[in-house]
Order: sequence, then C-alpha cells, then structure tokens
Amino acid sequence: MFKLNEIHEKLVKGEKITLSYKFTNDKILHEFQTFLINVLGYLDQLFLLEVSFTILKEILYNASKANAKRLFFQRKNLDITNSEAYIKGMEIFADEVTMKWPEQEGYLEKSDLKIDFIAQIKGNILYTKVENNVPVLPEEQVRIRKRLEAAKGYNDLSDAFSDMGDTSESAGLGLVLTQILLKNSGIGKDNFKLEFNSEKTIAHFNIPSNVIPQIHHSKFNEQILTEIEGLPPLPQSVSKIINLCNNSETDIVVLSTEIEKDAVLSADLLKLSNSSLFVTRNKANTVLSAVKVVGIKNIKNMLYVSGVRKIMSGKYDKVQTIWDHSGKCSFFAKMIATDAGRTKVSDIAATGGLLHDIGKLIILSLDRSLIKQVENFQLRDKDSSVLLEEMSFGISHADIGSKLLEKWDFPEDLTQIVKFHHRPMLAPSKFRDILEVVYLANMMLDCLENKSSYYTIDPVILKLFKIENENSFNIYLERLNKQYTEQSQHQ
Repeated sequence: MFKLNEIHEKLVKGEKITLSYKFTNDKILHEFQTFLINVLGYLDQLFLLEVSFTILKEILYNASKANAKRLFFQRKNLDITNSEAYIKGMEIFADEVTMKWPEQEGYLEKSDLKIDFIAQIKGNILYTKVENNVPVLPEEQVRIRKRLEAAKGYNDLSDAFSDMGDTSESAGLGLVLTQILLKNSGIGKDNFKLEFNSEKTIAHFNIPSNVIPQIHHSKFNEQILTEIEGLPPLPQSVSKIINLCNNSETDIVVLSTEIEKDAVLSADLLKLSNSSLFVTRNKANTVLSAVKVVGIKNIKNMLYVSGVRKIMSGKYDKVQTIWDHSGKCSFFAKMIATDAGRTKVSDIAATGGLLHDIGKLIILSLDRSLIKQVENFQLRDKDSSVLLEEMSFGISHADIGSKLLEKWDFPEDLTQIVKFHHRPMLAPSKFRDILEVVYLANMMLDCLENKSSYYTIDPVILKLFKIENENSFNIYLERLNKQYTEQSQHQ
C-alpha cells in the first residue's frame, strides 16, 4: 500500500500526504510501523517508536471498529440512533464483530466507508490525523469524554485495571493507555485530540521535537527493587568455577575436578557436550572429556545460567513455561545466528536466549490478578509486553532482568541482551548483531505461541535477515521448530 520512498520525499519537503484504506489488520499496521521507523529515524526520534506506534495503532483500530459498527447495525436492521436498538445491538456486538474481526474486512471493502491517514512534517514536528467518514453518536461522545477524564487520575495502568476490572471485557481501556503513554513518554496529552462533527470523526496525533520522557514511579517500583536487592549472590561454587574459566592459565584438569564437586553442574555439562549442538565421534562420558568438547567459553556461559536457575528456583515458584520458552529461544538464537553467518555471536546469543526472561520471575511474585490483566491486554491487542509492564509496574521484565545480571556482575553483553531483547534498535551499536538475533528468536516463539504475528515483527530486522514475506517467514519458522523438536527427542 505504501510507496515509502515517495512518501518520505514529500514529507521532508513539508508536503502533506494522504493514505486511504478500508480495514485495519496486522498487515496494514506493519506498513504503518515501517512508515514510523522511517519518519522518526529522519527526525532523530526513534526512541519514541514503540509509544508512537502503540498510540497510532489504537487510533487506527478504533476508526475501523467505528466503521464496522455502523455496518453491523445496518446488517441487523437496527437503527443505531435509537437507544433501545443501540443497547440491543451492543449486547451481541463483541461476539459478532470484535471476536470475528477478520470477517469484517469483506463487509468494509464493499462499503463506502473508509479511513484517511494524513501526515505532514512542519518545523521538525510530525503532524498526523486519522479521519473516518462516520460520525460518533452523542452518547458515544459522552462515554469517550468520560474515559479521557478518568484517565487524568491514573498514574499507571494498574490504577485503570483496578477501576475497570477484567481487561478482556473493559471497553475503552486502550484509550486510557493512550493517555498514560502520552503523559509518561513526554509527548504530552496536548498532542492528542479527538474531533467530532456531523460527517466524520477525526483523531489528531502529533509527535513534537525535543521530547523528554517523564520519570514514571509506580507503587510497585520499590517492591521490585527491594526484591532484587534481597536476592543472594551467585553460589560460591559457581563463582569459583567462573573465576577459573576467566584465568587463561587454568589447567582443564583442575577445572574438571572443581566441576565434579557439583553433581548438578556435572550432569548439565555432560548433557550439553552430548547434545546436537556439539558434533563429536565419541560420546563424552567424563567431566574432563566434556570440558574438552564444550570448551571453556561455553562452560562459563553454562555456569551463568546454572547459577541463575539455582537462585531463582530456590526463591520463586517454578514456572516451567518460562524456562521452556527460554530453552527454545536459546536454540532458535543459535540456529539463526549460524544461518545468518553470525557464528561469532552464536554462543553468547544462545546464552542470552536462556536468560532473557528471568525478570518475569520477579514480576510473577507481584499481584497475580494484575499480571493476568496485563497478559490479557497484551494478547488481545498484541501490544508489547515491555511497554505494558512499564505502564503497569513502572519497570519491565527486561529492565528487572538486566538489573539482576548487573547485581551478579555478569558480562556486559549478557546484561545488554536481557535489557534490550525487545528493543534491539535502542541498544548500543556494538551489541546490535547479538540483540537482533535474540529479538528475532524471541518473536518467532511468540508467533508460535500466538502472542505475535509476522506483521508485528520489526520490518527492519526482517530485512536484515532476508525474510522477505510472510510465506518465507513461516517456512523458516517451521524448519527451526522441526529442528528443535528433533533435537529434544534425541536428548
């Protein structure tokens, strides 16, 4: 739909561009994400990409849903302006439209309803507006204004969840999220406005220059930071072996003897040395032979993971789904790095994959009902879990995880992987090649788990790994998943 080069040329000249379409889906949103990456990169505002895209996505979906609602009432022969008919229609609207969203595309494509996206750059400010050619009913306007007014009293999403109940049922929570994002990102609520007239509905959203993000303090911040502070250091036995690995003069016999003192570490090392990740003629049956197969660098990486698991499993409920996801992410990351010719970072990417979600274990120690609401919202709208966590808890699992690794004095590359595994474009440039691998591996798993889709993946990353379309992505994902299954069966 978008001719990006043509759009870019017009925008940098200060010209106005208009894009018209009928239906909002993941594919359309993917193009808008590409548009924002291009424009915000030009304006040196790329750090606002996630917030801006989330807000714009909410606006675009609301415009489509408003149009779909009008068609739905027409199909049901219900007068949308009649109060009784409106109540009757809305009782089945969610089941008939929201829950069957892909089906609405056919109805909208045949209608005269449309959405216009208009954008212009003036004075380093990106001005956008979204127009759909149906008016908002007076009673709908009242509800919208009430939600906007209520949003003024919320410091974060946890306040809104408490007020509005189950997020899977709460209409208008996306509008509240928009207001919180505007405030906490530094963009400001003044840069968002809804305009209603007798013929159309217009949402204005502007991204100013020189945005300064606000410091967001949640009631959960102190609880989380205290939790991190209270965790013990790495087990002494693990630290001792890591120090031996860091000493270039360490004899592998001495190293093997030290590892043998820990039965769990020994078993993990033997399992790793005989896995499909290390192809050898003879099976390693001693710790010494396993050390020779795996190598000191990989032993050290294994120790980091082992140390973390000992601490976290002893402190928190065992959440096997997190460890299972991490193990699979590790495998995917190693394969992706190898396939892309990034073999120098394949081992550290695999270790990063094992550790990337450790911050979730601490989040799970918080209010379980709130966590469930955040997860429901993320699944419903395929929104970034990191952004929603920041808006709900004041800190994300990625930041929690990186603070944990800093506490345990882990290498910088692992700390950076954990911190930026959802946002590789914001990481220091020297770690991007690793982070792009782990990001893609994690997103592929999210697609398998139906938390994301091809069209929610950063298009820049897809291009870097030469994944040109949804079909080639699905073929690659299927191959990696099959390789993982085969490897698991042989262990």
